[in-house]
Amino acid sequence: MGHLLGALINGAGALLGSVVGIFWGGRLSTLFRQQAMRIMGLVVLVIGIKMAIPLNDPVNTLVSVVVGAWVGSLLRIGQRLDSFGAWVEKRAGRPGFMQGFISAALIFNVGAMAIVGALQAGLSSRPTILETKAVLDGVTSLLLASTAGWGVILAAPLTFVYEGALSLAAGLLKNFLAGALLTDLSVVGGILIAAIGLNFLSEKTLVNIADLLPALVLTVILGWLKLQGVSFV
Repeated sequence: MGHLLGALINGAGALLGSVVGIFWGGRLSTLFRQQAMRIMGLVVLVIGIKMAIPLNDPVNTLVSVVVGAWVGSLLRIGQRLDSFGAWVEKRAGRPGFMQGFISAALIFNVGAMAIVGALQAGLSSRPTILETKAVLDGVTSLLLASTAGWGVILAAPLTFVYEGALSLAAGLLKNFLAGALLTDLSVVGGILIAAIGLNFLSEKTLVNIADLLPALVLTVILGWLKLQGVSFV
């Protein structure tokens, strides 16, 4: 149950925000909505920095993030996810229930924070990222449900299932991703989370987070090679 706690909290936050948004969200001013997003961005930035502070291997981290960004750009991960989202919304073809569900499902689940948060919950049973994401998704669902309606609510259980499955899968790898490997993974994950906070604060895409996702895999590979005696410096 510990591995699923973060996903449960996140799903509950999205559900609560959706319900509040349907009945009350229309009363919020545009100025307050913008301010709330900036405040959340600041909190996410601080959380990311805190995760990245135990920087035991700067070389591993730098190589993982830079090469990961290069691989992500070659694979066009961010562009493909954006295109997929646009395609799904176009296929929905109409406003209303289905449009609200699809929009919310994409916003809640297609992103680095869901993946990094689920990994943290599965590996450490301390779902601080998903707890923070619950607030972010709660506010987002409140704003979205105020205009898109009841379809947003259905994205909440989908979020729980998706993040819960990732958390359980990460839990199975807990014995492998331990010690220095877990620390390196946490540091790179923290950098991605901090970048999300920067994007929130700037209200534009300063860093393409999706293209950085390969860095999570690369840091584990480089860390494992280091444990086998392979040195890069």
